[in-house]
Parts: sequence; structure tokens; C-alpha cells
Amino acid sequence: MIAIALLAALAVILGLVVTGGPGRARMERHDDARMRDLEALDRQVVCLAHRDDDRLPRRLDPIPQCNWPVPLTDPYTGAPYRYEVTGPRSYRLCAGFELPVPPDRARWGWDEEGCIHRELHSAPAGRWVPRHPAGYRG
Repeated sequence: MIAIALLAALAVILGLVVTGGPGRARMERHDDARMRDLEALDRQVVCLAHRDDDRLPRRLDPIPQCNWPVPLTDPYTGAPYRYEVTGPRSYRLCAGFELPVPPDRARWGWDEEGCIHRELHSAPAGRWVPRHPAGYRG
């Protein structure tokens, strides 16, 4: 009876070690929310650029044509998300993640610092769309 109880306790402990437990699951949920927020900000940048003669915005202030709720701060820490113009048609959006960004996200333009890199190019009819990084296999 004692051996079975010890074996069950050991199985529970090993399960927590392997999966990371509830703390890791919470961090994953927070990071998923941050990624969704940055993706919403990415759509905002594209809309603002399209509405401003194909120029990247200096700030992500809404305008009537691009007026939907966009989170500008991390909901868990209150820290502002970072938006940086890195070239005439390129920019990056960054957040402070709790866990390292998974390597498979690199193909979507994510780096190890928690930033998503984008480059805009003109599409048919003068509409702007984000360009995926080199090596993208979506």
C-alpha cells in the first residue's frame, strides 16, 4: 500500500517536472495573449500606413478608418508594447515575454528578443500588405 502511494506521488512529481506545472501554463497563456496583441498591432500598422499615403506611422494612434481596439500595453505588466520603424518600409513590434519565443516562430518573423519584424510592400491596387520574412513557408 505504501509503495503504491509513493509510486503515485512520484508520478505526480515527475508529471509536474516534465510539463512545468501550473506556473508554466500561466506563463504560456500570458505569452499567447501578448502574441495576439502584437498581431493586432501589426494589422493597425498596415491600416495606418495604407491611410497615410503608404508611409509607416510614427505612432499607433487610431484614426477613423483604423479605429478598432488595439492594446498598447501588456495586460499583465502594464509595460507598453514597443513599435519601432527600422527602415522606410520596415518596422518591428516587441513585447516582454515570460518564456523564450519558440524557435518555430522565427519563420513568422519573430526573434529571440520577443519582437516581430515586418516589411511592407505595395500590393496590386496600391494596397499595403505585410511581407513575410525570408524562409517563410506558410
